[in-house]
Amino acid sequence: MSDDLTYKIRPAARLIHTIGSDLIGDSYAALVELVKNSYDADATKVDIVFKYTEIGNEQALIISIKDDGHGMDFDTVINKWLVPATDDKLKRKVSKKGSRTLQGRKGIGRFAASILGQEMTLSTVDENGEKSEAVIDWRIFKTDEFLENIELLIEKKETQEPSGTDILIIAKDEIYEEVVIDENGDEEVIEKTDSKLSYWNKDSLEQLINELRKLISPFEESTEDEFKINLSFENSPFQEIDEKITIDTYPIIKYYDYRIFGTISNDGTASLEFENNINPEAVQKEKISQKFELSGNNKYCGLIKVDFRVFDREPDAIDNLINKGLINPVSKKYMGKNEARRLLNEVYGVNVYKNNFRIRPYGNGGVDWLDLDKDRIQNFTLKISNNQIVGFVTIQSEEKSGLEEKSARDGLKENEYYFGLKELAQKALFELETRRLAYRIKSEKSRGKPTKVQDTINSLFSLAEVKSSIGKKLSEFKIDKKAIDEIDNILTKEEAKKAELKEEIEKTIAIYQGQATLGKIVNFILHEGRKPLQFFNSETKVMERYLKFYRAKPTEEDYEQLVKSINGFKINSKFISTLFKRISPLAKQKREKKSDFSVIRVINESLDVFKSSIEEANIEFEIVGDEKVEIFGWSEDLYIALTNLIENSIYWLGISKTDEKKIEIEVIQNKDSVIIDYKDTGPGLTDLEIESGAIFEPGYSKKIDGTGLGLAIAGEASDRLNGELSARKSDNGVNFQIEISK
Repeated sequence: MSDDLTYKIRPAARLIHTIGSDLIGDSYAALVELVKNSYDADATKVDIVFKYTEIGNEQALIISIKDDGHGMDFDTVINKWLVPATDDKLKRKVSKKGSRTLQGRKGIGRFAASILGQEMTLSTVDENGEKSEAVIDWRIFKTDEFLENIELLIEKKETQEPSGTDILIIAKDEIYEEVVIDENGDEEVIEKTDSKLSYWNKDSLEQLINELRKLISPFEESTEDEFKINLSFENSPFQEIDEKITIDTYPIIKYYDYRIFGTISNDGTASLEFENNINPEAVQKEKISQKFELSGNNKYCGLIKVDFRVFDREPDAIDNLINKGLINPVSKKYMGKNEARRLLNEVYGVNVYKNNFRIRPYGNGGVDWLDLDKDRIQNFTLKISNNQIVGFVTIQSEEKSGLEEKSARDGLKENEYYFGLKELAQKALFELETRRLAYRIKSEKSRGKPTKVQDTINSLFSLAEVKSSIGKKLSEFKIDKKAIDEIDNILTKEEAKKAELKEEIEKTIAIYQGQATLGKIVNFILHEGRKPLQFFNSETKVMERYLKFYRAKPTEEDYEQLVKSINGFKINSKFISTLFKRISPLAKQKREKKSDFSVIRVINESLDVFKSSIEEANIEFEIVGDEKVEIFGWSEDLYIALTNLIENSIYWLGISKTDEKKIEIEVIQNKDSVIIDYKDTGPGLTDLEIESGAIFEPGYSKKIDGTGLGLAIAGEASDRLNGELSARKSDNGVNFQIEISK
């Protein structure tokens, strides 16, 4: 029996290259990792310099990242900085001065420097005046050597220089040879180009400026904890880019049209504030306190801060944006429209920050992680698009939030906490969207002034204006009055002929709206039919068992049990039959002629659809009025209107915190009209929603997954009854009235 042998794992040198080039991602991320290291070193500033020069008759770029932090001593450089995946920062969690949460956790970000250039010099001075210098040629890490055999030149000495760290990276375009194995298993030498210099063109540098501007959260500023990023260029071939740039946030974010901001706690309790900033001299504000419930397996992700700023993008909105004070920083004059749009295009997106620093790629223009554009397709009226928002979401550390960054620095791992974050952000933004739409409808910014479908149909089939215009014109031409009357008579007959077509169109629209309402309440119908279906499923087996016993040996007990089961089938079958009758007005494919019908009867039929749900939710309902009160029209229209109102009430009463849950419907008969006064004790409506009429606009819904069709359909159904659905102010809950002219 042989002795057990032990071996030590010896990582290959190319591990360093893999960490830097493959895990970090791209040059932007690499530079950001080095800036984060400066932040962790308690620096007040970091200066990034791009110097274009020649080295050995070759074009080269020297990138310098220099900070005024506490620097590193020799022991830290050789035993921590140069050692991959150290857990030093993970253990310490806060910077040396204790004022900053450390950004680095995995111990690999510093090796991102290998993405930026072929050679690097690290020069660092600690607070005791010990200076350490390390020279690294990243190309040697592409060999087959073991990591332990790679030798680096590192020196230390005493100095009077202030503390800080300066990293110099030399970037060139180089051609090198690489051995690859072809499909036959043979070695093949191919030439490759390492384009470290040419990578930085005008577009990529502008993108870098954009990335750095978004890097630090604009809402965590502190005079006691200053951290500035300065970017400058020497001998730059790109004259369009300024030589010196102080990286700061985009001024445009101050000139938003609408804003919602605040916190959402680790149990979903939201404390938010909405602002309408269309007119900066009269900003409208509203406090919002809500509990956001998560769906499915999504989980709360610690305390999060949200700040969503939304910009309208119509021409007059861009004018308003400029007039708020959008100044060109060079000319000191108001920006032009195209310039303002370009600035919006640079900054839009919803950013995610952790410990003051942005997590890429969230906030990049093409990264619509909240699915805003997809949702906008479903509801164009209500939803905003990704290019209308500048958003900032701040999350806590992994330990508190459950939100983990991917090693490649390309976002968060998509676990249940990530989807919880996404849902909470969407719910917070939804509070802004509903208020924004209400304002836009009131100010007629949203598709102009709302027009009722019934009014549109009436105007299409009315020739009143045509007859009046023709009559006036013929009179001006001194045409005989008898001839004018004859023409008027022809037009009147034509109008009468079109009346039947008008009614057919109204019937078709009514049928579609009935079916849409049926779709809205399908969950209630399934709920109502659940008990009898459960009875059928379970009682069938019971019946089969007793029938078997009775056939084998008839007994009085088995007979009584069979009779009991049959009666149960009769009762539940009748319930199912009644349920189908209740919803039949919504499912009709054809409508009869208009007739007089009882208002109270239709109210009772509408409530019956939701009977079980109302009882289970402990909702009290009361109907007041004379059963003899009748109106003329299609009874299905009143049924549609009331069904939509009741479905809304059950939803809002279900999430309301009020102890008294009640629906009250009163029928009032006046000389010229019948009024159906509808009230519930739910959360009610805001003054803006009532005054603007936004709640009747198709697409407007305060339900997070609502279609925004219910009240619009109810309003149009009321119109067909020669009535009008309106909302009234109420101190307790909601108050709708359907007033139908006799």
